[in-house]
Amino acid sequence: MTLAPWMTALLLALGAGGASAAPPGSGSPATATGTTKDLTLLKRMCDRLAKARTFSVRGRLSLELPTTGGAQATFFNDFDTAVRRPDGLMARRSGDLPDFRFAFDGKAMAVYVPGTGKWGTTSAPATLDAMLRAADEQGDLNMPFDEFLVADPCAAIMAGNPQAAWAPQAVIRGKKVDHLVLSSAQLQLEYWIDPGTALPARSLVIYLDQPLRPHFLVEFAEWKLDPKLPEGTFALPKPKGATQVDFRDAASAFR
Repeated sequence: MTLAPWMTALLLALGAGGASAAPPGSGSPATATGTTKDLTLLKRMCDRLAKARTFSVRGRLSLELPTTGGAQATFFNDFDTAVRRPDGLMARRSGDLPDFRFAFDGKAMAVYVPGTGKWGTTSAPATLDAMLRAADEQGDLNMPFDEFLVADPCAAIMAGNPQAAWAPQAVIRGKKVDHLVLSSAQLQLEYWIDPGTALPARSLVIYLDQPLRPHFLVEFAEWKLDPKLPEGTFALPKPKGATQVDFRDAASAFR
């Protein structure tokens, strides 16, 4: 999810998923309007993700991008993401769009695009929240589901105090899930949340302020909370044969 212009919300497909983190707002689940039931499940989801010292998630992304003729086309990518709070992020993407690798270890962030051989690195702030802002400013990199990465997910989700409503339950991979819709003048956000685990099974962003109203969909297939992550998970040293370039150049190469 991202509150930045939609073209910048593609990044990493990090799963990850779009953006420089939405700045925490004054909104909270308690202040959402238009609800048909309370937002306890959303709060449970935010709390589970915020309390996890580490987590990993895999899944599939789909996003809409304009073609040279102006029409929108849909692209599909697999993603694999790992997080260490407060100072680690690893993201990999593969599929229709160029393969992409990103890592942050609390000191530096690095990008590698295998198809171009470009690798770039730069110093970074010590926390995920600050790094997400720096990645946007220094490389136009925006993480797909950055609202789940920041220290206070609900503050990011409810920034701007969107209207909220529950849709009928859906079924994803054989499980019934609750379906929450949040809308503002710029965005429509939808979350499908497993009421048993309180983890997101799917998320959707619709960019209402863009003429073609592009969609960005994330299907979360495998969540692991507080796993023991291997040493080196958040390192991305220069790969053999890679060409070192400016961080912004490497970050832009995936487009």
